[in-house]
Amino acid sequence: MIDIPRKVAVATLGCKLNQYDSEEILAQFRLAGYESTENASEANVCVVNTCAVTATAERKARATLRALRRFNPDAKLLAVGCMSERTPESLAALSGVDLVLGNREKSHILDFLDEESAGDRAAVFVGETAKTTEVTGDAVVDGLLGRTRGFLKVQDGCSQRCTYCIIPRLRGTGRSLDVRAAVERAQRLVECGFIEIVLTGVALGTYGFDRGDPEGLANLLAALEDVDGLERIRLGSVEPWAITDRMLEVVAHSKKICPHLHIPLQSGEDSVLHRMNRRYATATIRHMFEYANHLCPDWGFGTDIIVGFPGESDAHFSATQSFLKDSPIAYVHIFPYSSRPGTPATKLSGQVSDQVKKERVASLKATDRMLRERFRLRHVGRVLPVLFEQRRVGDYWAGHAPNYLDVYAHADASVAGAVHHVRITKLHPEGVVGELIN
Repeated sequence: MIDIPRKVAVATLGCKLNQYDSEEILAQFRLAGYESTENASEANVCVVNTCAVTATAERKARATLRALRRFNPDAKLLAVGCMSERTPESLAALSGVDLVLGNREKSHILDFLDEESAGDRAAVFVGETAKTTEVTGDAVVDGLLGRTRGFLKVQDGCSQRCTYCIIPRLRGTGRSLDVRAAVERAQRLVECGFIEIVLTGVALGTYGFDRGDPEGLANLLAALEDVDGLERIRLGSVEPWAITDRMLEVVAHSKKICPHLHIPLQSGEDSVLHRMNRRYATATIRHMFEYANHLCPDWGFGTDIIVGFPGESDAHFSATQSFLKDSPIAYVHIFPYSSRPGTPATKLSGQVSDQVKKERVASLKATDRMLRERFRLRHVGRVLPVLFEQRRVGDYWAGHAPNYLDVYAHADASVAGAVHHVRITKLHPEGVVGELIN
């Protein structure tokens, strides 16, 4: 008798942490004998790891669930994650959804797989995430870009109460993985062949705060520095108020930690930051940039900006534009403000129209293009160590320099998963082009 393999497909919406959680879900299924597939039509189980950070993310979740049911009417269809936490009944009512699981439940998803839907509504299992005290993710997770880069979740939840954000309700309060456990997981990732690991978390910069250690992230980085076989350590998004001088010093003096910081500023104007309940001012960020560049000239800085936050005037938006242009920031992720029910920002005066948000997004995209080109031009003529990750069109391979600059070079498959020195020769629409140096 032929043993037909069981297959699982996972669709992911939202942040890097959601991508990590999806890989953890896949790891659980693989341990149970399933094969992963990107072709949802051949899967026995289809999972949608949802996001609820914006209304657009929720629309995409519903559309993805409907599409998967059309592609594969026979598969078991699961909705998991943040939207399941926020509006489980709305997902349970969607035609074709069999199971709705919250953030706590997706860390042991197989325990619920045999649950049956009740009539025309999905079975719902959503625990009290706010009471979660642990950081899940003990399984060794395959890298999101093949077997080059391993992702290590060391933090989850958030205890900051930004007025626009619903994530603390959906992910629980901030909590950190013990340093010893984080080092052990990093060692296991190295044993699996990864030479670079990326630290992830909902509020990564607050790592250690729940344990009374405001320098927790700096201390964790120092501990990971000693992991044998680990060549690169990269940080995910780090909150501005958590970037201390000591953390910058640890990164700048390290031979392993990449000088790349993605900092979710959200605005470059102080009164808007105050209305958002962000715990810093633009002067603090300027000091951070100055000190970082004093320590190391090769930083790559990225940021998130919300446009159209309640009360943001044309002058406030112009101040944000000016702040970005005067900073060393290399790229901007742009988000029009999305009202989230239950957050204080919904009650703030000065709500901005969708048309104004659209115009500001377009203007900020032009600024982003300028910042990216300025950053790339700085590197032409330089020699950079590049970790190659993916084959692109023809014989081009793509990888990243330590500061997250995208680098493309003519090469063969032997470069995959290894660091090679590249002389940068010109710009590329998505980064720079270089020549391998033997």
